[in-house]
Amino acid sequence: MINSQRKKEILEYLSDVDYRTVKDISEKFNVSMNTVRRDINELADSNYVEKFYGGVRLARKSDSTYDYRILSNLNEKQKIAEYAAALIKDNDLIFIDSGSTTPLLVDYIDRNYSLTIVTNNLHVIRKVTEINNWDVIVVGSQLKHSSHSFINVMNWDYLNTLNLNKAFIATTGLTIKSGATNPDNAEAIIKTGMMKRSSENYLMMDSSKFDQTSLITFASIEDFYMIITSGTVPQYYLDYFAEKNIQFKIA
Repeated sequence: MINSQRKKEILEYLSDVDYRTVKDISEKFNVSMNTVRRDINELADSNYVEKFYGGVRLARKSDSTYDYRILSNLNEKQKIAEYAAALIKDNDLIFIDSGSTTPLLVDYIDRNYSLTIVTNNLHVIRKVTEINNWDVIVVGSQLKHSSHSFINVMNWDYLNTLNLNKAFIATTGLTIKSGATNPDNAEAIIKTGMMKRSSENYLMMDSSKFDQTSLITFASIEDFYMIITSGTVPQYYLDYFAEKNIQFKIA
């Protein structure tokens, strides 16, 4: 069983009890205690579970919808995030979008870099606070619980003065006709606004997003400097990217 699938099943295994021990999980999934501890540490780092002496339990008030999204296609998302992080340079000013792939980007950025990170992503904010040489500018004034992101920007006058080197954008779906789409207008406004302030826009999306569309188009394919994905990509997208000279990377 691959790591991401096992972690999803560990969450399910924890869902109907108060807690489980490391030994319980080790025996259930037929893996070593060290492997279980590593899985639990990764889940705890992302606030999916709480560790305590003698066991582990689901984190209280966890948003199961978001949990499922971030664990879905996790291996692909990690490859995308690792590749995208390598594009970041010391002293960059970057935007990191809401979404389930984008917060993983922070895990792979060089900790020695001095960065200014603009974001509306709750998990990015939490991670950035641990790095002293990374400054954070928060976008949005209201927490949207289902996406763990902030919306309803009150300070556009200030944000529109920023000159971003790079913006790392997430999408609900991508089609050649509709471009990059999102179901929430408040989130779409932030994506579009930050892309306008950025020299280079990078779309981070796993392969399940191809041929999916949602309510609102916030960018055309041509608006992106590079599209970063992983997994199997339909050939007609590869042909389209080549025809339009759009940079494309399968991580």
